[in-house]
Amino acid sequence: MTNEQIYIQIDEPFQTYVEQAWLLAAVQATLRACGRAGNVLSILVVDDDEVQRYNRLYRQQDAPTDVLSFAINEGSPFSADVPDTLAAEMDDELGDLLLAFPYASRQARHFGHSLSAELQLLVVHGTLHLLGYDHDTDARQAAMWRKQNQILSTLTAEDLAPRLATPDW
Repeated sequence: MTNEQIYIQIDEPFQTYVEQAWLLAAVQATLRACGRAGNVLSILVVDDDEVQRYNRLYRQQDAPTDVLSFAINEGSPFSADVPDTLAAEMDDELGDLLLAFPYASRQARHFGHSLSAELQLLVVHGTLHLLGYDHDTDARQAAMWRKQNQILSTLTAEDLAPRLATPDW
């Protein structure tokens, strides 16, 4: 049993197509593979416009993307000045993932795999970013892709089961 606190919110138009269990399995597999326990994070499944808005605001890129990761402690200027108990609590708070459902659906169709597999890839990828992984250099990208593939290979067929057809968004 895990003691993570994972909050999942799926916007109403996409609730028919997304099973929370897919997302939960991907997060838990990632945290296990990275030796993390007791972490807190949120996953929001939204439309392309919402992700584009955040991408424009925080990354100065006026376009939708598949997943955005917002780490709580990334570059926090005050983390060295807080008491140990609060610092430990802050370390458990990873942040938020925003998944663009229509973008992910198109991407799944383009690459020829199930929607559940695409969403799980995006959750693993985004969670790795929350844990400090990045792909901004060749070496860091190789390390992140290795870890990502290792995690995805641990997900069972049941975790990846495409119970519903990929919608045409």
